Amino acid sequence: MFECLYMKFQELEKLCADLEDIDTQVQQKVKLIGDLEKKAKHIEEELKLKGMIAELRGEGPPAGYGLEELGQAKKELENLRSKSSELKKQALKEMAELDLPVSTQLEIDSEGNVVATLEGGPYEKSVKFIADKFDSSMPLNIDGVLLNSNKIVVTKIGDLEKGLQKLLIFKQNIHRMALVAIGEKDPEIQKAINYMRRGTYTNIWEAAGPKQKVTFKDLYRELGITESSGKKRVQNFFINSRKVLGETFPFISTGQGLWERTFFGSLVWRRYHTLYPSTKEPIEISKEAEEEDTEEAEVKERETKPKIQPLNKYMETKELDKILYGNTGE
Repeated sequence: MFECLYMKFQELEKLCADLEDIDTQVQQKVKLIGDLEKKAKHIEEELKLKGMIAELRGEGPPAGYGLEELGQAKKELENLRSKSSELKKQALKEMAELDLPVSTQLEIDSEGNVVATLEGGPYEKSVKFIADKFDSSMPLNIDGVLLNSNKIVVTKIGDLEKGLQKLLIFKQNIHRMALVAIGEKDPEIQKAINYMRRGTYTNIWEAAGPKQKVTFKDLYRELGITESSGKKRVQNFFINSRKVLGETFPFISTGQGLWERTFFGSLVWRRYHTLYPSTKEPIEISKEAEEEDTEEAEVKERETKPKIQPLNKYMETKELDKILYGNTGE
């Protein structure tokens, strides 16, 4: 079993090593072409002067020389970039199916961290490649789960089962990011988008979606809500939408009335915003919609243990709308 796990990570390690080598060659070739272009410019200027002198003397134009190397270098650069692109696609496909060969003997250290070694490691090039996809330095850190080249650490969790749950979510996030980078459509993302767009909470979603953290009061103020029925509607967006979408609801409650956008929620918002650019003007809530929502089953919010965790900072800096299916309006 473990041999199979090793093979997946080791295959990714080999692909990343090949990719690193090709990218180094690309950089070297780019530098060479820059030098050759300077040389070619000098040659062209020289030929121009010689041509003018030849015309004055009534002689034929001088023969060109020294540009063949530049043309060959450009062809080689094009080939190298093509190889790099293909290797990246292969590496992303491996990343989308990657298992984490963690040791069966996990430990909890004195600080409450769950620590697991990665069998068959270290995987330095693979981890760097994965971290780059998240626009992260090493070690990759997603909501307190740290991925190093030879171990993975769930920080300050203090419980083995909870730590394993976070590791499973971490693995899912790695797969999901790879699929997004490849450009494949995620049915779960589309399901959430359809619910938000076609349901009765569209205006509340479009106000909350861009925010990494949001409170009810933030939304009351932004949407100009003062009536109790409107406030109840905002609360029901979080309560009822979470009931419908389950673990794919884009927010989790972090306590004290604060909601934080999850990693998955960031993907949903970026894709939604690509398909439906938000208007800057506030959207009014119709009386009919308020009355309809007030009649919904009253569900008091219960604090639950979230299974999907927020990914802080990343989505505010990465332009995922360009990655998410090519920034098209399909």
